[in-house]
Amino acid sequence: MTRKTKIIATVGPSVNSKDGIKKLVNSGADVLRLNFSHGTEEDHLNVVKWARELDKSVAIMQDIQGPKIRTGETKKEVNLKPKNKVKITNKKIPSDEKIVYLNYKDLYKDINSGERIFIDDGQIVIRVTKKTKSSLEGVVEIGGELRSNQGVAFPDTSLSVSSLTKKDITDLKYGNKLEVDIVAVSFVRNANDIKKVRKIIDNNIKIIAKIELKSAIKNLDSIIDEADGVMVARGDLGVQLPLERVPFIQKQILDEANAKGKITVTATEMLQSMKESHRPTRAEVTDITNAILEGTDCVMLSAETAIGNHPEVVVEAMSRICEEVDSRNDTSALKFKELSGVDTLTTSIAKAAVQVANEIGAKAIVAFTETGKTPLLISNYRPKAPIFTFTTKNKTYNQMHILWGVEQAKIERLETTDEMFEIADTWLQINKKFKKNDKVVLVAGTPPNKEAATNLLRVMKIGEF
Repeated sequence: MTRKTKIIATVGPSVNSKDGIKKLVNSGADVLRLNFSHGTEEDHLNVVKWARELDKSVAIMQDIQGPKIRTGETKKEVNLKPKNKVKITNKKIPSDEKIVYLNYKDLYKDINSGERIFIDDGQIVIRVTKKTKSSLEGVVEIGGELRSNQGVAFPDTSLSVSSLTKKDITDLKYGNKLEVDIVAVSFVRNANDIKKVRKIIDNNIKIIAKIELKSAIKNLDSIIDEADGVMVARGDLGVQLPLERVPFIQKQILDEANAKGKITVTATEMLQSMKESHRPTRAEVTDITNAILEGTDCVMLSAETAIGNHPEVVVEAMSRICEEVDSRNDTSALKFKELSGVDTLTTSIAKAAVQVANEIGAKAIVAFTETGKTPLLISNYRPKAPIFTFTTKNKTYNQMHILWGVEQAKIERLETTDEMFEIADTWLQINKKFKKNDKVVLVAGTPPNKEAATNLLRVMKIGEF
């Protein structure tokens, strides 16, 4: 594998067919994202079915909607002009230039005078000037066209609404039936939000916390501890925070998650221009490059593949960019930090495996795993050598598609350590064309015939078994 950074591609109308999914995966998508803000259960079922029928495996990520607040229907074309006064209501009536309906039942309770309402990611901004028990009044600070069902954000307000809606709970249960590999949780505010999700989903599903609220930044440490990984959801972050702060918050999130040995994803508008264009902008290429250099495991495509004109071209472009950065990203000067809050034995062996591999010029690091934890930690140390993993579990096999630099193989349960060495030796020779006497660092838990903590590190030479 020359590309080590993984690619998540969002499924939507542009690829909603068996052939569309096949092209997306063959173009380089490692993970397919099912956006449960859109589409029907049948749509999501079909995608999973088509994906599982492919010759090339791929992970399935379910992204739940969360408490998405939206505008209502408009009477006609509505243009809100700066300095105009408007009423804001939660009574379901058509919106116009004088009154704006928002579908939030606690509107009057939560929103206070002086706070701002952002519509369509801040394209329209209304500041509340007066509040009563049953009404809000405001003035338009940034005007624009008000359309039906636009997203609404409250960057100055702490909302009382639960981060997990009834729809989310229903969707999570459906995700269990679909046997998704990963769940992305929207609008996470604290670690308790992750705990609620974990009670609903199957135990072996990985949870990615989407960091997109001020409160999530405040509670970042505990959220990272509770989740299996985090996503830098830059779209809503750019509404919640001044845009100029977002790059620094991105680096903070990636640094803290990597320091705890967690999965990291960077998302939103990474190749936005390619919804229509066949070429990315230079700024987009630089943005992706910086995210990879900052330590992201995955980059995510959203509208670019869901509703774009040529989704497979977008994935191919992303793949080329990632491959170029990965080939130039010298990790030889990597400082082997202590991963906080991670099992000491497994961490020590993962770190030692990378150090040994780098020093002896090993051609590969091989890990036998049941849960995927060991390859994740090895990946976190960004070794120069490729990481090949062997697992007996289908779910673990799928989930490792999201791990930086990891390529996996499915095997039957083994009875002895000698069988481990033999299967690694044979597989690397046949599938990766390794030559006799090539050095390989191997890590595993013993005994191999049951789940065991990683406790073995061995340097082996190809052909000695």
